[in-house]
Amino acid sequence: MTTLADKDIEEKMAAGHLIVNGSTSQVGPACYELRMGNVYYDLTEANTRIDASANRDILIKPGHRVVLITKEELSIPKDVIARVISKGSLFSIGLTPVSTYADPGFHGNLGIVTQNISDSYISLPIGEPIAKVDFSMLTEEAKKTYRGQHGFQTEIWPIRHQLTKSYGEIKNDPRVESEEAESYKILPQATANALKSIQKKQRIINSGLLITIFINSLVLAAVLNDFVETAAAISINLISTAIVALITWNSKERKK
Repeated sequence: MTTLADKDIEEKMAAGHLIVNGSTSQVGPACYELRMGNVYYDLTEANTRIDASANRDILIKPGHRVVLITKEELSIPKDVIARVISKGSLFSIGLTPVSTYADPGFHGNLGIVTQNISDSYISLPIGEPIAKVDFSMLTEEAKKTYRGQHGFQTEIWPIRHQLTKSYGEIKNDPRVESEEAESYKILPQATANALKSIQKKQRIINSGLLITIFINSLVLAAVLNDFVETAAAISINLISTAIVALITWNSKERKK
């Protein structure tokens, strides 16, 4: 296979191939820089199709997976294969890298699937370069060319939901631990440790409150039945509260 240089790309674009509604200003030494269109899908929010024409930018929330639809359409001849990679400037700010390709015979806008793994909101202006595509000539035309309908044309991004499972569906799988344990695995270690510490402290506090309530209930019953005097009951209440507070304080100190 031979990778096309800038002159070859421009000549094929002029003939109506490779890139439709593109600009020669986006042609690199041996690639074309695809730009952000005005439509994207938020896969984290029920695969919502969003038209960003009014806002003039794409907003990717922290942790969200999205499909970025290119402004340009690809028109790949039968004797060409296109390879696509996302720009380093995007995954340097928190978008996961993308590497895919368009088969011979592919026609349509390209969808770039990525995820914001940062803790910031990422705003991509419409027209912002989001990926590079290079083209290689095959030794001959492919017999089995691309067949299928792109999500942008159908206005429904194709998601293979049959491959995704909820915890309830796989909880009996021996490879899966408790839902809480599995949740901790996807968190940064420092965050997981902090949450475990908070939960342990909360259990101690809850236990202390139950003990205090139980003791105070016994004391109240004793006062009502003249088993102990009011002053003694108050003293017992204060002592039990102090003991619970001391236990809670000690648990905090041990975690420091």
